[in-house]
Amino acid sequence: MIKAISLTAELAQVRCAIEGARFIADALATHSLDSREQELQAPVSVSAILTLAELRLQQVERVLRGEEDPQHLWAPHNGVTPDSGEGDEQDVVLQPWSQAEETKGPAARRKTGGSGPRKRRGQAPPPPSEPPVQPEGGGEQLLPDEIPS
Repeated sequence: MIKAISLTAELAQVRCAIEGARFIADALATHSLDSREQELQAPVSVSAILTLAELRLQQVERVLRGEEDPQHLWAPHNGVTPDSGEGDEQDVVLQPWSQAEETKGPAARRKTGGSGPRKRRGQAPPPPSEPPVQPEGGGEQLLPDEIPS
């Protein structure tokens, strides 16, 4: 059976997690929790839920940019069978790279612009491969007050 990933189902799950964190925060703010133990645990729970949601959204972003195999997103809550008519016609269904390659066939496979990892936003550029060329004559530099006028 081919596994595919429903982007709509994945985002709905993240949305439900964030909503749960909001409910816990509201209960804490209105003193609606049953015990002191729950009041102490609530901030930790909210932080954990929001951290998991943030990391999952970062992973979805990496998949959508083509930096990570969609198979890493698969879970029971977002799993669909392609072409089975499940879900919404508007849904984006992501297929794992290995399955996408199999369905394309050898003639349709494209080679990407490099075999190494892709550059991520905010990442520093790689260092130059060669040192800068030094001027002839030793390359001595003069201090600003030593420059002849």
